Amino acid sequence: MSPNRPAVTEPIEIERLLHRRSDLSTFIVHLTKDGPNGSPTARENLESILTTSKIEARTPMGWTGTGKDRLPPNALAEMKVVCFSETPLEHVYSMFQSIRGRTVNLSGYGVAFTKDKARSKGINPVWYVDMTPGRTWEVAPALDDLRTEARNSPGGFGSHHAAKILPFIEQMGTWSAGSRKEFSWEREWRHLGDLDLGLLDVALVLCPEAEIDDFEGLGPYTAIDPSWSLERMIATIVESRNLMSAWEITRARHAAKRAAREAES
Repeated sequence: MSPNRPAVTEPIEIERLLHRRSDLSTFIVHLTKDGPNGSPTARENLESILTTSKIEARTPMGWTGTGKDRLPPNALAEMKVVCFSETPLEHVYSMFQSIRGRTVNLSGYGVAFTKDKARSKGINPVWYVDMTPGRTWEVAPALDDLRTEARNSPGGFGSHHAAKILPFIEQMGTWSAGSRKEFSWEREWRHLGDLDLGLLDVALVLCPEAEIDDFEGLGPYTAIDPSWSLERMIATIVESRNLMSAWEITRARHAAKRAAREAES
């Protein structure tokens, strides 16, 4: 081989490359919040999710329109979603900070799913569309026309394909008098309608450290505090998995002994 010729390397799998990207998360996270006037609390909402195996879609979101163009209540009911973020675990704390101008106050309580599990359950990334005035946009007016067409559909808004698309599209922009809507940094994902959970769908429970035992007592869950460092999160997850493996081995051993005794009798 010529000394000036670069060495030929085999292509690598995309998974190996992506696993080294620290800006990409393996998980998506749903954080709870307090209800109106503080009831139910964010903690109670998380307890409800884990005990009922369901996350309720309570708020219509997406390309709903504003002012006279806003969709009527019956159409908005078709756009209720469950919201998630693909913020890496070590940065989840930023999601429940008090941020000036933000009207949604999330908490440090929540659940995390792997992206593969999320996608298998119909959870999709949100598409952010710029609407900043003073520029020529083609996407936003096209979406407005689609929303109007769906609203006027003979079968009703819910019968139109747009009802399945518009909940996954969100505005972003800066308007006059300092008004702005810039939340693409949340890297949001959504599920249209209530999300039913299987027993093993939840990868992690998020809660304050002092309450970890309480939440792990609700089911086969591993809980971490989202304010921890990534290293501490990893150590806790590994320890939990080791304990679970030991429990599975013990359970299998006891099952084998029971089977042997029954066979003898």
